[in-house]
Amino acid sequence: MAEKSMSLDELVRKLMGDEHADVLREALAWFVRELMEAEVSGQIGAGLHEKAAERTAHRNGYRERTWQTRAGEVGLAIPRCAPARTSPASSSRARAASRPSSPSSRRPT
Repeated sequence: MAEKSMSLDELVRKLMGDEHADVLREALAWFVRELMEAEVSGQIGAGLHEKAAERTAHRNGYRERTWQTRAGEVGLAIPRCAPARTSPASSSRARAASRPSSPSSRRPT
């Protein structure tokens, strides 16, 4: 007996007519969420809730977006990143060192 092969589009249409439509959407949402988390962890230099000295940025919450797919509308939480923070003491010293000294602050010679 010959097997009938289905295209991806036909498979999605068949599943969307079944009770499995939610499972397909949830699986797609899970896969995309894991993919985005892995990408952000690679960019930041540390995983979620992980402390690392080589961190280049910090997570800064999520932004909600909807994604229209063949499987239906999928809600996504896209991770946000913020630049790595430096300690206030080191940043104020760096700013003070980069400023030219004013004439009033110089000692008379």
